[in-house]
Amino acid sequence: MKKLVFVLLLMLACVCVAKQLILATTTSVYNTGLLDFLKPQFEKRYGHSLSIVAVGTGMALEYGKRADADILLVHSPEDELLFMKEGHGVLRVSFMYNDFVIVGPDDKTVPSVRTVQEFFDYIYENKLSFVSRADESGTHKKEKQIWKSLNKVPSGAWYIQTGQDMARTLMIADEKRAFTLTDRSTFLALKNKLNMKIFFEGDPQLLNIYSLIVVNPSKSDRLNYEGALDFVRFILDPATLKMISAYSAGETKLFNLLFEPK
Repeated sequence: MKKLVFVLLLMLACVCVAKQLILATTTSVYNTGLLDFLKPQFEKRYGHSLSIVAVGTGMALEYGKRADADILLVHSPEDELLFMKEGHGVLRVSFMYNDFVIVGPDDKTVPSVRTVQEFFDYIYENKLSFVSRADESGTHKKEKQIWKSLNKVPSGAWYIQTGQDMARTLMIADEKRAFTLTDRSTFLALKNKLNMKIFFEGDPQLLNIYSLIVVNPSKSDRLNYEGALDFVRFILDPATLKMISAYSAGETKLFNLLFEPK
């Protein structure tokens, strides 16, 4: 009898493990609360237990390479394409976007500029306090691209590196009365807790596209490939896309769709 109970418990444990789905996601999406909003609806519809691991895009891609996550939600197109080219992923779907903005202390003023490079150059030349995520996230990678385009390497006491997620980095920037680069959605979700405002926006270079990547199941037999495909199906379902499009902080929508749901 005891042996039978043990076998039944073992079988039940195997079923639970098989149904677990690990999503490694950029913190900029997680901090908005969108995934917590979608999680119970996905689990109810498809029967998987969704575990969300919120890290920077760079680390999420590393999770995929190590087969420590079944599916990724990331926002660094160049790195994603390399990830796919190297065979770590089998499906990549871009489905929503927002944009990056530069925010800073709401009591400061700066000259009007036309491009994000001009704004970064102004920060650099005047040694204005700037907080960097410094964590190889999609946001940090975008920041580094901008500095590289200016042929400048920021350093010194004015350049503060956190190694933290976007929410924590915004809080530190607020405490330091500093500027930072952030995705618009995370800033809007936390705006009421910050004494900060948007100083620069609208440059086409600051477009921020989010994609799902299904990790190559041949990397490990522990990967939940079917669950990953189910999550893609769930996200691309017109009903889910409409919920994402309507998701807001206050009366401000946080994400836009790359295509209209049918």
